[in-house]
Amino acid sequence: MQPRFTPFLLALALLSLAASASAQDRRVELRFQGGVELGVPIFLNVDRDIVKPGLSFTGWGGFDIGWVVFDFGLGLQWTGIDTNKIPMVVQPSGFEPLIRWSFSPGVRFQVPNIEAVLPYVTGAFDANLWSFAALGSGCGWYYCRDDSRAQFAPGFSGKAGLGIHLKNAMYLDVGFQYSMSGKGDFFDRTQWWVEPFVGFIYRGDSDRFGGVGY
Repeated sequence: MQPRFTPFLLALALLSLAASASAQDRRVELRFQGGVELGVPIFLNVDRDIVKPGLSFTGWGGFDIGWVVFDFGLGLQWTGIDTNKIPMVVQPSGFEPLIRWSFSPGVRFQVPNIEAVLPYVTGAFDANLWSFAALGSGCGWYYCRDDSRAQFAPGFSGKAGLGIHLKNAMYLDVGFQYSMSGKGDFFDRTQWWVEPFVGFIYRGDSDRFGGVGY
C-alpha cells in the first residue's frame, strides 16, 4: 500500500465509525402493540325514538416506537333503527340494523414510561362502508334508501383512553371516542357520534420485530 493513501483510508474509517455511532443514536425500540375494543356508539342530533344506541367491535394493531404508535384498525358497528317510527315509511319492518364496516389507519400518542398505566390519545382516518335496508327514498328520513348495498363515506375519529396494567404485556383499556362520517355516497349530511368503550391492549417486548429500528 502506498504511504500517501494511508491518511485517506484512516479518514474514511473514522467517517464510517462516526456515521455508525450517529445511526445508533437515532435507533429507537420497535415493538408490536394491538388490541380489541367493545363500544356503544350513540349518534348525535337524531331522533332518539328512531335511532338507538348501538354496539361496535374493533380490532387494531401497529408499530410502537415509544411515545408514538402507527396503527391500523378494522371495525364493525351495529345501530338499531326503529323503522316503525320513521315518518312516511309505507311498509315498516321493525328494527333494522344500520351497519358500518371501517378500515382506519391512524396514529396514537402515548405516555409509555409510567408502570401502572398507559395514557393515550389517537387520531385516525376512517374509510367507512355503510348499509341499511332499502325502505324507499320518499319517507323524509336520511337513512331511507332505494338500495341496501354498502356504500362508501369517509370519516375521522379521535380517542382518549387509559390502559391499566394488568400483567406482563396486558392492559385493560377504557376510553371515549368521538367520530364523524362525511356524506359520501350514503348520508345526506355529516353525521357525528360518541362512543364509550372497553377492551384490552397488548404491548409486546422490544425487538419483537427482530431488532431495534429507525
